Amino acid sequence: MKKLFYALLILISNFLYCQNNFEIDLSSDSYINDSLMLGAPATRNGFGELYTFKIQTNNNISDFGKKIRMKHSIYYFKIQKKNIASGFTEYPQPVAFGYMGKNGKAGYSTKVFFLEGGKYKIDLPKDFNNVELNIDSPTNREYKILQKSLEPFYIKSKNPYQGDSLINIDKKQEFLGEYIRKNPNSYVALWEIVNDYTLNDYHPAYLKNLHLFSAKFKQNALYKGVEARLNAEQSTSIGQKIPDIYFENGNKLTSEDFKKYKLTFIDYWSTTCAPCIKSMPEIVNLYHEYKGQNVNFITITDEQKPNRMEVARNILKKNNADWINFFDVNKDFQKKVNATSYPLHFIIDENGKIIARISNSIEEARAVIKEFLQ
Repeated sequence: MKKLFYALLILISNFLYCQNNFEIDLSSDSYINDSLMLGAPATRNGFGELYTFKIQTNNNISDFGKKIRMKHSIYYFKIQKKNIASGFTEYPQPVAFGYMGKNGKAGYSTKVFFLEGGKYKIDLPKDFNNVELNIDSPTNREYKILQKSLEPFYIKSKNPYQGDSLINIDKKQEFLGEYIRKNPNSYVALWEIVNDYTLNDYHPAYLKNLHLFSAKFKQNALYKGVEARLNAEQSTSIGQKIPDIYFENGNKLTSEDFKKYKLTFIDYWSTTCAPCIKSMPEIVNLYHEYKGQNVNFITITDEQKPNRMEVARNILKKNNADWINFFDVNKDFQKKVNATSYPLHFIIDENGKIIARISNSIEEARAVIKEFLQ
């Protein structure tokens, strides 16, 4: 009986694995001996781990994401007359084919389509910018229907290199909520919430709509990942208390640290973020403006490699940033507050309560500090 149980378990596992296998038969005569990439569309920092499809590599297919240590999946294809790519995806995932622009020309990509189990025959023309690929699979059929239904919520872009403009996020999320009630197991709807968050920042309706999915659907890895990230942001929105954060070498930031000051200004940044470095002198000016009024300044740097940490120290030193800097080596800050972009500024009061959560605006931070102190 025990042997029979294990045999059935292996059969079920193999069946599920086969359901999630895919094969892409790609042809694109215009790009033979050139390179195309297949990967996730635009992603938020911290969301890359949700894009986890895998493709078997060979002489003509390389794992570019792994090479540059990106969290989300992206593969390079050196195009031949015939290109067969075999892979695995845990759940349906949005992807697009893209081409990196050369000689100063802009890059471009196809419209998004979904990878799921099955076989795909794709022929890319020379000019495939914003081209919709006609892929006949359950998730892609649903995706096309939903996108058609969402057209009234957008102003169509006349620029082929720019996306359409969303008119009203509230109305769209209201519509999406009704759609989820009728389709409580829809991966397409869940990815649409992720897409809205990526392009339009956080909105309370995202979590409200998440709760409409079926109990069974809520057990899948994608749902849990999205929910955890949105819960982290909701729990660290204005009026909430910031959680204890643990950094490198036993360093930490807890409620006791905030009690020493009227306000604490936190700047979350990275050495790869040009706006972060550009705004550093403005933060230094803000520091000198308010350091005598019991306002504390802290930077949290999203770097984990020793060489990048040294670059960060040099940038801080060059700008005379005379305050405490922490390195988010464990990604504890990023995960607990769902920090998905740089620069991100928090203003915390003496009780550890979040007064402001600001994306890239020192002037807004200055106004909040001034008003609070008055």
